[in-house]
Amino acid sequence: MESLESLFRPILAEAGRRAMKYFLNASFEIKQDGSPVTAADKAVQEYLLEEITREFPNDGIVAEEDEVFRKPRQGTRYWTIDPIDGTVPFMAGMPSWGIAIGLIDEDLPAAGFIYLPATGDLFYTTGAQVWRNSELRSLTEDDSLHQNSILVTHARPHQRYTLQESFPGRVFGLGTASAHLSLVATGGAHVVLIGHDKVWDLAPGYAMLSANGGILCYLDGRRCDLSDLLDGRPAPLPMLGGSEALVEETLTHLDYWSISKPQSR
Repeated sequence: MESLESLFRPILAEAGRRAMKYFLNASFEIKQDGSPVTAADKAVQEYLLEEITREFPNDGIVAEEDEVFRKPRQGTRYWTIDPIDGTVPFMAGMPSWGIAIGLIDEDLPAAGFIYLPATGDLFYTTGAQVWRNSELRSLTEDDSLHQNSILVTHARPHQRYTLQESFPGRVFGLGTASAHLSLVATGGAHVVLIGHDKVWDLAPGYAMLSANGGILCYLDGRRCDLSDLLDGRPAPLPMLGGSEALVEETLTHLDYWSISKPQSR
């Protein structure tokens, strides 16, 4: 697994160069699901599909654009590709978009790479440790929420939740699920609240969370099972990710309008 780092560093660098050609000058179309897609999404995905297929011809691939759902020829491994996670921030000229590649093996998140070309940040794990650039990173050491705790979340939390006044921390949003997961997995933020995202949004950052002992669970308390999402369907419920203690504490401050408030396990 360690060789994956040396393989994907140049691949991600080249994917980033291709994406940056469109940055600050991106036209877009609207897909059937109502989300935008740019020429950068298509160009980067085409390149990554070629590279991953050449290196791992027997593995499955699930990719965001054009509904790529390729089952493994042998074994149980799937690669996930989100060529531009954060297309809206990309279109807006914000630097928080990223290129996300995940590996799922035996239905578990096994490795993940998230590269933010506009900032040069690379977050990754090959299964045992988690890195941000050349620095080994872990989850926050905080075991309870406080006034400087950071909850990172998606663009429309006001339409789905009530975050109670009792929540002591701060709320940020970068518009990119992969960046949010990466920041929590590497200790930059405390908890991530994710909407009904899809497997290519989740797999890389989930691998990082898992490698550092974190969890990703639905708001009804169930742990996220990526095998349920390999056909491209959205997650059935929103999720919280982070250390188990901080996820449990955050649940006590959060009301989700579509289900009864979950109970701590």
